[in-house]
Amino acid sequence: MICLRISPRGFLHMRTPVAQPKLSILSFFTVRNRQIPAIRCLCSKATDGNDNQVYYGALTPQIRAVKVFSLVTSIGGLVAQPILLEQANKIGGTPMIVAICGIAGFFTFVTPFLLHLITKRYVTDLSYDASAQEYTATTITFLLQRQQTKFRLKDVIVPEVPGMFTTFMVGEKSLFVDPAMFPDPTHYIKIMGYDKPIDFKFDEARQTMQQESKK
Repeated sequence: MICLRISPRGFLHMRTPVAQPKLSILSFFTVRNRQIPAIRCLCSKATDGNDNQVYYGALTPQIRAVKVFSLVTSIGGLVAQPILLEQANKIGGTPMIVAICGIAGFFTFVTPFLLHLITKRYVTDLSYDASAQEYTATTITFLLQRQQTKFRLKDVIVPEVPGMFTTFMVGEKSLFVDPAMFPDPTHYIKIMGYDKPIDFKFDEARQTMQQESKK
């Protein structure tokens, strides 16, 4: 906006507006008649994540939820079993009691154990301690507790014919991991022994063939 002002002498003066300072993002407050800018600092909260975690199972939340549901239904079945038996006795006598006990027993006892038999090998997360060169694999127990298995590379046994839900073994314990869930595939390669020289066992095969030919 341009302002025009006529002076007492009759001259026309053109007055340009003074640029007004723009409001900044900083807020101001007055202390003792002095304006002091208050700078607001933003910081992100440090996460409590495990820095040496090298693997996380993608199915961990689903497995935990299914096991919780199975345990809750089993407890509910145990609580309701006396009532079911009483009603079955009133309706059909002994045959109905046997049928109700079979169905209720299957969902109360067999299902949780079957589910645990399948999921007990699934590794929920895997961490690595570089100073001790030791891995820690975490699995879920029957009562939804975290069970940790510590091992080193020398303790790993990779079966030639892996069984169901078995990737490698630590002693007699079978563990299952998903190779795609390793952010750094180097750890999976080391655990499986893919970085070691390949032994084709030609000498053993030749000796076996020679022994068979002699026979």
